[in-house]
Amino acid sequence: MNFLPTIDTKLNVWTLAAVLTALYTLFGLARGWWRSSLGKRRQLIKAYRRMAPYVCHDYVKDLFGEPAWEHKQTVQKYGADARDEAGLQDLALTVRTWPLGTLGFLVTWSNEHDEVLMYSLTTRSRLFRPRVAVGPHRITLGRTPLASLPAPGPDAAGPWPALGARRFSYAEQHYFGSSDGYLDRVVGVSDAGAPAAPPIGSDGEGWGSDELAAYRRQARINSTLVVGSTIDLASVLPYGIAPDYDRVRLLELRHPARVALAGRYGSVKRSVQGWKDRRRGQ
Repeated sequence: MNFLPTIDTKLNVWTLAAVLTALYTLFGLARGWWRSSLGKRRQLIKAYRRMAPYVCHDYVKDLFGEPAWEHKQTVQKYGADARDEAGLQDLALTVRTWPLGTLGFLVTWSNEHDEVLMYSLTTRSRLFRPRVAVGPHRITLGRTPLASLPAPGPDAAGPWPALGARRFSYAEQHYFGSSDGYLDRVVGVSDAGAPAAPPIGSDGEGWGSDELAAYRRQARINSTLVVGSTIDLASVLPYGIAPDYDRVRLLELRHPARVALAGRYGSVKRSVQGWKDRRRGQ
C-alpha cells in the first residue's frame, strides 16, 4: 500500500512561477526606488566632489548629463585684481540648471569660453544631505545651521537677505584666503531648496546684530555657491545662490509613485465628497 501523498506537479510549477514573478516585480520596484533616491544620492555627491572652478562645461555634462535650463545673465566683475567698485564691468554669463532627480539642483555660471566660473548645489529632500567643505569647516546641506560657521566679519560683503511677496533668499560670504585656494564660499537659504526659513523681519537695511544672530541660529543651510573669479557677488546674490524658483517650480520633480498615489487619493476624496453632498441633498 502506497502511503505517499499525491503531489500536483502542475500546481507547484504555476505557484513557483507566480512567486518568481512577484519577486521580480518587487526587485524592480526596489531597484527603481534605490536608483532614484539613496543610490542616486551617492552618485550625485561623488560627481559634485569632482567639480572645481574653471572646469569646462563638457566636463560637467559628462558628470551630470544635459542641463534642463539654460539662459544668459549679465553680472558685474572687478577689473584686474583690485576690487574697486569704480572698475566694475558687465559680464554676460551662461547659467545652466540641472534638476538632480527629486533630490536637488545644480547650477553653473560659465563665461564665453564655457569655463565654469561659479557653481552651486541645493538640496530639496531629506534623502539628500551632502557634506561639503566651506574652507576648514564641513557642513551638511539641509541640516547645518548658519551659526555653525563664523559670523561674516566687518570686511565681508553682505550678508544679503531678501523677502518679497512670493520669493525669499538669504546668502552670506565666507573667505579663507590661500588655505582655501582664494575661493569665495557662499552659503545660505533658498526658496528653491529645503528646509527653507524665510528671513522674516529683515527690511531693506538688513537686521541688527541681535536679529541676524537669531536668524543664523534658526536657519539651516540648504544651498552653497563656490566662486572662483572676480565676480562682484552683490550683482548675483542673494537669489543667485540657487536656481531661480520661478524657473524650476513648474517641473514635476516628485517620484512617479508619489504622483500616482496623490492622484488616486484625490480621486477617492472627490468621490467621497460627492457622495456626502448627494446624501445631504436627499
